[in-house]
Amino acid sequence: MNNQENFKVTFDEAKKKLMAMTLINNFLWNSANENEEDAKTIASIILSNVLDSKVEVLDVTIQKEFAGADTIYHGIRMDAHINRSKVNNKVTATVYDIEMEDREADRRGLPRRLRFYSALPDSKELPSSEDYQNMPDFISVVILSYDPFLIGDMYYEAKMHLSTHPDYDYDDGRTFILLYADGKPNFEDMVYGKKVQELLKYIVSGELSTHNDDIKVLDEIVTKVKSKTEVTRSLMKQWDREMSIRREIKEEVKAEVTAEVTAEVSREYAIKQIKSSRKYNASDADIRQDLKDSYSYDDDMIDELFEEVDKNKQ
Repeated sequence: MNNQENFKVTFDEAKKKLMAMTLINNFLWNSANENEEDAKTIASIILSNVLDSKVEVLDVTIQKEFAGADTIYHGIRMDAHINRSKVNNKVTATVYDIEMEDREADRRGLPRRLRFYSALPDSKELPSSEDYQNMPDFISVVILSYDPFLIGDMYYEAKMHLSTHPDYDYDDGRTFILLYADGKPNFEDMVYGKKVQELLKYIVSGELSTHNDDIKVLDEIVTKVKSKTEVTRSLMKQWDREMSIRREIKEEVKAEVTAEVTAEVSREYAIKQIKSSRKYNASDADIRQDLKDSYSYDDDMIDELFEEVDKNKQ
């Protein structure tokens, strides 16, 4: 496409891309949560369905940032950070985190990343004079478009336990719930399981369940957001910026590769291109096409490069 070659995105292209998005997409998720009341409604619906309790979110911060302990350490950005809520009409001190995960390349590092995500909020939530017993519970709900453990189930729940004495109730207050939309519904309560399944299908694929009022409310918010001209224009700018970054990465790598380079050197530059592109949130499909254009690699070779990059992340 000519506009793609010039790295310019039209309004119509951005609108078409926006209309095809679902809440699992980071851009639409953030856009749908820009309005505070909408954000509280979305968080309340997700938590109520996943936790099988009536949860009323009293405040929510989207993309809440926590700085690292020093500038040389990682900080985190949590998709939806919830400090105050009511569960079955009782105010709770539980801290909730809602995450959308749509990058299958991040599967291997997911457990350790979730561990890291729970650590920094803990350091912020407990004043130095407080007893550790007063630290609030932390519940993370992660909705994924891919199976995080390749087991095939829909519902995964992780907690700390005493491995030498599994029957002992070792409770550090952390619970991680991971939900794979296309997994096998492994719920004992079928009514509860059906509600969660319908919620996940809507978030990941946009599939509506006409008898589920919660999903109708979510869809009304999403439809409203997609109709806003400013949201489409924001996507235009983001998309154009991402393509410009991809172009700069490709040109930088190409400039360093001469006609005389060996196959091994080309491989090193290709790996560098994958890492740089992922840093700027390029999709693996786009990176794959860039590698084909830059190096004429076939799919098997590109699969091998991705595996090497993922292995070295561990």
